[in-house]
Amino acid sequence: MIIPIVAGGNSLEREVSFRSAKNIEKSLNNLGFETKILDPIDKNFIYQITDYKFVFNIVHGDFGEDGRLPSLFELLGIDYTCSNPETSYITYDKYLFYLFFKESIKMPKTCLTSVFIDPPFELPLVIKPRKSGSSKGVFIIHNLEEYKLYLEKDLIEFGDVIIQEYIKGEEITISFIEDKEEFELLPLLRIIPKKEFYDYEAKYTNGLTDLKPWMDPPEKIRKQVHRIGEIITNSIFLKDMFRVDAIVKENEVYVLEVNTIPGMTDLSDLPTSAKAIGLEFEDIIKFILKNHSIFL
Repeated sequence: MIIPIVAGGNSLEREVSFRSAKNIEKSLNNLGFETKILDPIDKNFIYQITDYKFVFNIVHGDFGEDGRLPSLFELLGIDYTCSNPETSYITYDKYLFYLFFKESIKMPKTCLTSVFIDPPFELPLVIKPRKSGSSKGVFIIHNLEEYKLYLEKDLIEFGDVIIQEYIKGEEITISFIEDKEEFELLPLLRIIPKKEFYDYEAKYTNGLTDLKPWMDPPEKIRKQVHRIGEIITNSIFLKDMFRVDAIVKENEVYVLEVNTIPGMTDLSDLPTSAKAIGLEFEDIIKFILKNHSIFL
């Protein structure tokens, strides 16, 4: 059986997507499957995928995670990995995600703008694109000079920008894998960047970040994390795997965003969390395949 891996796309995360795809391809080959990597920006892509009943979608960022690519698969009647179009749309739009969940889980106060405005919160604060991933265009702002520089920069590059209050605490990621229609919580991962925060360079450059499994978090944090997982999975339809990015401050967990197609590179969070409990990369792939009827 040939499993096409859809990777690449035209977003800022194109190269990360290909790195994820190479790891997935290696595992699928080891499991006895033939593979073919397909790029959705290829002019023949639509003709290529119609030959298959199942695709492994690992397109990060625009088109892959914003709901458009899953919509295409649904239109063509092709089964695919990760979340459906509606969930992808909600989670990829950081402001929509904030509006959707701000009453049920702790989140930083957030403001949306498409024009230059005065700082809506006390400095320091955070500026980021409304729709983007891998921390592209994310800046921690310490003074008015930085605020003017980086807000104008993101407005020009991305159009819609969100401004958030800065929660100074410890960055963590909370990863989940689906098993028999239930999501299993993997060990929390403490993010210790050697830079100020976990930006694109820190995420994908070896040696710039320490990822440390948090095997014994305080009971208060453990309960919050389980509650966050329950609220999110009961509110939107997630599939196969997802990752929650959060900040812990004084034993309170503040959710930043949900990633429906987590990175699967050698330096990515979800595989690192899985490895802490003895799950190798191939084990993750096995879990994902078992969620789809074609492999039962």
